[in-house]
Amino acid sequence: MTLQVRQIRKEFITRSGSLPVLCGIDLDLDSDKSLVIMGQSGCGKSTFLHVLGGLDKPSSGKILLDGLDPLAMNETDLAHYRNQKVGFVFQDHHLLPQCTVLENVLLPSLLGAAPKVEVIQLAKDLLARVGLENRMDHMPSELSGGERQRAAVARALIMRPRLLLADEPTGNLDKRNADNIMRLLLKLHEEEKNILIVVTHSLELVKLFPRVMTMDDGILTQAVSSN
Repeated sequence: MTLQVRQIRKEFITRSGSLPVLCGIDLDLDSDKSLVIMGQSGCGKSTFLHVLGGLDKPSSGKILLDGLDPLAMNETDLAHYRNQKVGFVFQDHHLLPQCTVLENVLLPSLLGAAPKVEVIQLAKDLLARVGLENRMDHMPSELSGGERQRAAVARALIMRPRLLLADEPTGNLDKRNADNIMRLLLKLHEEEKNILIVVTHSLELVKLFPRVMTMDDGILTQAVSSN
């Protein structure tokens, strides 16, 4: 499986004219590869992740994930693509407060039908893998910040996505929890053999990744080794 990105551009129309945010990005990643993207606030990192995940459409360009072109899909097919092929981990956990931890993890599997027995078991297995086997019946308000983010990681993996996107997933955590979450993401990525792309400001966390790139004024550049 491969991710191919070709000349992705994104512009926003403002009162003063066109505002370029992504300026012709090219990228290739194979299955089981990880990438971290650094950059100042407002440089286009989050916009790029949103475009990759089908949450936003570019002004032009092409994206292929294992031969599938999400930019050519209608809204129904695109929703199915996001549900089946892409997992998201955001800075805020976005857990539903009225649902238990297990129910939150199962939410992506509820599209169109109740979760099957094997999906429920997978959710329990994922929660065990992120260290929440004793928190499955708890509500989000009963968890620490680090535990909520671990639950969000489990939820992102419930559909076994081929592309896992994490947008500042440790931004609201202290240093110890941030390090634990990033190491957990990398560990699960290695086990699942998916493609992992992470956006972060943390220079310490960047050191955990074999491939680092920098977003600067909408241009993805400066591929370097963190080792």
